[in-house]
Amino acid sequence: MGTAKEEYDLFVKRMAKIRELSSPPLYDFDNADDYSKRLRKNFETIGQLAGENRDMLDKVLYPILESDEQLSEEAIEEMSEFGEQLLSLAEDVTDFENLDLPIMSLTAERLAKDAKEREDLPNLIVQMDAAFLANYSLMNMTERITTCPEISRKYKEKGLKIGEFFLEMIEKDQFLRIEDMELRGLVLTNARFVTAFYERSDTEEENNYNLDLLDKMLKIADDEFYQKALPDYDWKYYKIRVYGYYLQCTDMGNMRHFNHEQLLRIVKAADEAEALIASDPEYFDNLNGNEGIPFQCARNRYFAGVLSEWDYRHVLLEAYDKRDPEDFGVDGNFANVLIPLEIIHLFKGKRLAAADQLLLKKLYQGISAYMFHIPNAGALSFVMEYFSEVVRNFIEVPGGITMEEFALQSLAALHPPTYVHSRMVGQISTCLCGYLVDIKPEVLVGACGCNTAEEVRENRDRFLNYTYHAAICHDFGKIPIIDTIFVYGRRLLDDEFAIIKTHPLMGYRMLKRYESTKEYGDVAYGHHRFYDDSKGYPFDLKTADSPYKPIIDLVQCADCMDAATDSVGRSYNRGKTIDDYVKEVREGSGTRYAPWLIDLFDREEVRRDMDFLLTTGREETYRDTYLLLKNVKEKGDKDKK
Repeated sequence: MGTAKEEYDLFVKRMAKIRELSSPPLYDFDNADDYSKRLRKNFETIGQLAGENRDMLDKVLYPILESDEQLSEEAIEEMSEFGEQLLSLAEDVTDFENLDLPIMSLTAERLAKDAKEREDLPNLIVQMDAAFLANYSLMNMTERITTCPEISRKYKEKGLKIGEFFLEMIEKDQFLRIEDMELRGLVLTNARFVTAFYERSDTEEENNYNLDLLDKMLKIADDEFYQKALPDYDWKYYKIRVYGYYLQCTDMGNMRHFNHEQLLRIVKAADEAEALIASDPEYFDNLNGNEGIPFQCARNRYFAGVLSEWDYRHVLLEAYDKRDPEDFGVDGNFANVLIPLEIIHLFKGKRLAAADQLLLKKLYQGISAYMFHIPNAGALSFVMEYFSEVVRNFIEVPGGITMEEFALQSLAALHPPTYVHSRMVGQISTCLCGYLVDIKPEVLVGACGCNTAEEVRENRDRFLNYTYHAAICHDFGKIPIIDTIFVYGRRLLDDEFAIIKTHPLMGYRMLKRYESTKEYGDVAYGHHRFYDDSKGYPFDLKTADSPYKPIIDLVQCADCMDAATDSVGRSYNRGKTIDDYVKEVREGSGTRYAPWLIDLFDREEVRRDMDFLLTTGREETYRDTYLLLKNVKEKGDKDKK
């Protein structure tokens, strides 16, 4: 291997290449066959690059991170540059796209520890800044995992501990210890950013602390001490960003439950923010991230009872109509995803008029078209904060877009390989279910309301329909954590694997909310459990208790089969043959796999069908995926005209 610096540089280049290869833009292809071939070729390359990255981490970086020895000046400089490169896609604090945030976080924490031991305040500030940003982004990402809040809580607590450092550094005696003017500004930026960690609270005490801290940050801007300490600082920018934190407190339908008194405090801040903008409109027109302020002000006035629901709705729709569907920055995310989310919150629990139902359908179509571009736009992590809430608060209207349709479109837009996998698992499971009904119907007794083998045979179509849709929906729980699924360039860290393991329960809860999908919840919940419930996850789930146990076992088999035999988006290696996989099923019969599966796979016609589905059938599924994505894109282009 080369020097540490050379290895760091190569790691960054490989990660950037992997990001590029994993989501090739649709407009690069003229037809579905080219799309399929490119994906396969790309993921073969990703497999090679990932192997090289694993070697670098194991042999170069991890030993340094795990060492207690003080770092050399050269090592500090090399690792600092490495961390900066991993964040090279993040242009400001509102853009959290990155090449490898967890690795950057570990690097920053190691450098901060060393700087503290050396009493190197300037470098400590720089590294604490990097760790602060990383923990916020990781907290933001893991907060979507509603089934396991302790994961997000860990990053929140780490972020707040770092925040205490910055709050201490803005005390006047400590502030003057910082000689570099740029670092003084960095400390002020992070001190006001501490409130972002409390925005996720829903307790009155923490909400009050959040607002009190914002009040303190505003007073700093008018304090003569700080103005003299930073004479060339852009205090107008500082103040509008503080006001922005006030206005964001009630995001997503006031999900943090600010009370009336607190809302009136936020409305006061909204009035002051608008007055500040009016004092210098030319200056604020040129700032990014300000287009959301008018509707955020309206939202807070609505929650506080100052603005009627009708007037608030008018503000939202007016802002949505003016959106730019091709703006993938902060303002575009607000207009294309957050505003529809706020409208959805207005509709929750209400009887919708015919016009409202049509509006809802158009909003979902617009969001789908917008999300199609996100993986290639460098905005995935930021926009997922709002999009995951759209999925969680989805309203299903008869004759509109169903939950299943919207979730499948979401998978296709965000991660086509997972969409293809879902379709493949649906086809494999349904094919196996058909043979099971014909050959061993007694296995299915108890499922789909059938109490005898004869009833199972009589309801063959019902079993096939149920199995197909349950299998199609089995990975819907991955949608909120899709940016973790994107980790191709190395092995998953423990926290990342813990995130992945939440998707069965996430999917279960998602499916259970809708009349059209609630029957499929057990299959999503149990598809990573062994047949005998001895292993897999969730570890405490007993699939034997479900009337759909045989369907769970079918989908579990199909899930493993597709993962083992595909080289795209899953294993990144050459897929196994059907014979290799059947050998695996035979060896795991009665433990990992249902014993009756061998009775199916021993039949020539079953093996022939499986071989067809895993070759020709898979190619056809990739063609269908290309056509779906193309249709979404063309629909979005048409709606823009």
